[in-house]
Amino acid sequence: MDDKSLVDSATFSFFAMGAFVGFSLGYCYWKSQPVENQQQSDEQPITEPKSGGKVYRMIIGVRNDLKMGKGKVAAQVAHAAVAAYIKASEKAPKALSKWSKYGQAKITVRLDSEAEMMELANDAKEAGILVSIIRDAGHTQVEPDTRTVVAFGPAPKDELDRVTGHLKLY
Repeated sequence: MDDKSLVDSATFSFFAMGAFVGFSLGYCYWKSQPVENQQQSDEQPITEPKSGGKVYRMIIGVRNDLKMGKGKVAAQVAHAAVAAYIKASEKAPKALSKWSKYGQAKITVRLDSEAEMMELANDAKEAGILVSIIRDAGHTQVEPDTRTVVAFGPAPKDELDRVTGHLKLY
């Protein structure tokens, strides 16, 4: 063997060893990091909390009297979910974390009127449940500043049920 092939062999060995060590350290670091906002997949089902833990949900009430189209309802529900998430991140981060960890359950229910919406919102606030009311800009199907949907929570299921448990699914 000549000197050049010994250098090439040694260089390759050091490169391979460095690559292996770098990959191993990177993998260990990656595996040690917490997983946030992990999406549900077939490989890793989301489970309910172990006994003693509370199930957290978000309830979104849609005003049925406005007769909004499906796309409009979808947009308003999305606005409510985002608003509730932002409010919970500021005012109830522990509840938000528990809700996020166990699947981010969102249940959409039917409200018959603005009066019913406001009465339930007041009841929820008195019970210590976060409330996010969405008002529409009025560019398409409803008048400006119309209250269209309300989000309750995220909060424990049993607390939400005391306020919204009687409502029908949307």
